[in-house]
Amino acid sequence: MKVKAETVLASALLLLLLGLVAAPAFAVLRSAWDWVALGRVLGNVTVLGNTLLMGGLTTIFAVLIGGVLALVLVRIRTPGRGLLEALMLLPLYITPLLTAIAWSWIGSPRGGLLNLLALRLFGVTLIDLQGAGGVIFVASLAYAPVPFLLIAQAMRSMDPALEDSARVHGAGTWAAFARITLPLMRPAAYGAGVLVFVQTMGLFSIPAVLGVTGGFNVAATEIYRLLNTYPPRLAQAAAWGLILLAITVATVLAQNRLLAGRSYVTIGGKSFRPRLVEVGRLRWALAAGTWFYLGLAVGLPVATLIWASLVNFLTIDPALMAFDLRHFAYVIFVHPAAGLAAANSLMLGVLTATLIAMLALAIGWVVVRRRGTIPQLLDYLAMAPLAIPSVVLALGVLGTYAGLDIVPIYGTSAILLVAYAAHFLPIGVRASAAAMRQIHPELEDSARVSGAGLFGMLRYVVVPLTRPTLVAVWVLVFVLALQEVSASILLYTSRSTVLSVAMFDLWEAGNLSGLAALGVMQLAVTFAAIALLGRFRRQGIAA
Repeated sequence: MKVKAETVLASALLLLLLGLVAAPAFAVLRSAWDWVALGRVLGNVTVLGNTLLMGGLTTIFAVLIGGVLALVLVRIRTPGRGLLEALMLLPLYITPLLTAIAWSWIGSPRGGLLNLLALRLFGVTLIDLQGAGGVIFVASLAYAPVPFLLIAQAMRSMDPALEDSARVHGAGTWAAFARITLPLMRPAAYGAGVLVFVQTMGLFSIPAVLGVTGGFNVAATEIYRLLNTYPPRLAQAAAWGLILLAITVATVLAQNRLLAGRSYVTIGGKSFRPRLVEVGRLRWALAAGTWFYLGLAVGLPVATLIWASLVNFLTIDPALMAFDLRHFAYVIFVHPAAGLAAANSLMLGVLTATLIAMLALAIGWVVVRRRGTIPQLLDYLAMAPLAIPSVVLALGVLGTYAGLDIVPIYGTSAILLVAYAAHFLPIGVRASAAAMRQIHPELEDSARVSGAGLFGMLRYVVVPLTRPTLVAVWVLVFVLALQEVSASILLYTSRSTVLSVAMFDLWEAGNLSGLAALGVMQLAVTFAAIALLGRFRRQGIAA
């Protein structure tokens, strides 16, 4: 009996995802099944409490900031709202590691530039970002765009007739918003909160830069410490991974329970456009507040990095400043690992983005077009990494492939590629599936009737129609892979070091100017990739 190509494709994808996602998750469970290690982890209430504190408060503040900004830019006639909405994506393209390092230079209690200036002028220290407050502040700035994007989209999809009905019954503008709009935004707010919470529970870079020096250790920094002691304490590290996984899974289940049995339908059969609210002169204050957020999240950190990369050494005395390119020359021609790290990062970025685009196309098509058990399993496995912190996923990849002779990738860049692909897979699959649902099946049927097989139909029909989405996925994954820290710091070796690890090493070595130069170079590549994406989109629109 001849097996259909669709069945072969779906089965091959299922086997691949079992090795990419299920095997690392199982490895964490297997390695953590040590009662002594679990007891020590659960007994470390300080680190566990710090992790929950960071995840919980960062989630609350990020959702509040993102939600308010979504209201300001989507529902209120704010000056410059089109430009501001586009700029709200910028914090997503700047690695939290660089943001944390820049803010450490600005707000360190002893050597921070702002505090040095305040001491000279007023004799006081203004801020101290070393510790829990600094970690939560910077993490909230970094992750606020995630809830902004989800809540803004939900606001655009809401029929204004629902608010009009409330006004007809006597409610004012703000009363209608509070009683109608806000409750209907709960799914988006809960979803954004879960995404932020999962990301921050496994966050390494910001606590490592701002927290450890202030005595604020979290699970990710504890895992890093356990794996970098001699001998490595893998069981305890895996136990921390199991605790994080259990917390994030419980959070996802709690979200589903909160939304179960309730209707949040806001889109009917008629087309509509959300009505903008007039707030008078207050609109200028709202615009200023949005610019202030962008200045804190992007403007000030990037300006600090550029300045630090050009000045001879960090000082607030203009008479001692000398600007040149010596630090760029150092990281390009002298630093022993920078060139290798840049080459590895670019290679991994290109390979990860290409692999995710290909997998997203195939998985998205199977999930949308096919029915049965295998497509459902593919959908669950492809989206499972959303509920797994990247540091836990990296632990699972380490436990799966370390010493596995049949797949000898441990100690090479390939193990980083596996971790990156597993971590970023949901981004590509969700975007691809959404694009696939916009393609009428009759177009694919026409290609089949004309004699095209499965792969011919995908090549000549599906790929051209989904190309804008696939290009956007490729660029986004490339940028994110270039920035990835949490998985890289656990899986790299001297031969497979990447830019984020090289920058962290420079940070630990105290080479601040070299770090700034390397960070500026990474940002340049990132924004060049974004500019190319913008140019591609403009050409697509013009065509």
